Amino acid sequence: MLRTILTLCGIVAASMLAVAQTRVAVLPFRNMDGNIKYNVWTIEIADSLRTALANVDPSQTAFVIVPADSVEMAISELNLDPTNPQYESDVWKALGGLGVTKVVQGTLLLQGERVLINGYVYDLATKMPDATNQAKNIYKSATTYLESVSIMARKLHPALLR
Repeated sequence: MLRTILTLCGIVAASMLAVAQTRVAVLPFRNMDGNIKYNVWTIEIADSLRTALANVDPSQTAFVIVPADSVEMAISELNLDPTNPQYESDVWKALGGLGVTKVVQGTLLLQGERVLINGYVYDLATKMPDATNQAKNIYKSATTYLESVSIMARKLHPALLR
C-alpha cells in the first residue's frame, strides 16, 4: 500500500514538473519615432515574431507562447492605457497574473530611409533583459522591416530556453 502511494506521488510530481514550462508573452514593440502611423508596424512585428517563435517549438515543449488575445485581455482588465506613464510598470502586473515568466518586446525607430529594430527577452521577475541573447541594431527599409522577424526569432530563441 505504501509503495502504491509513493509511486502515485512520484507520478504526480513528475507530471507537475513536465507541465512547468516557461510562459512567454510577446508585447507590441515600442514606437520610438513618435509618429503614430508607425504604431501599426509595432503590432505587425509583435504578431509576426509571436508566430515565428511558436514555429521554433511547434509542440511547445520548451516554452509556451501566451496568445495575444489573452495578453490584451489581462492588460484591459487592469484598465491600462499605453499613453499613461505608469503603463510600463503596470503591464508587468498584468503579465504576472497570466503566469508569464518571459516577455519579448523591443523598439523601432525610423532613421532616414531605414528602420532600426531592437528585440529583447525580459525576465518578468527581474524586469531585466537577457544580456546575451538580444537582437540589436537590425536595419531594414520601410518596405522590408518584417524581414527582421526571422533574425530576431533566431537570436532571441535561446533566451526562452533558460
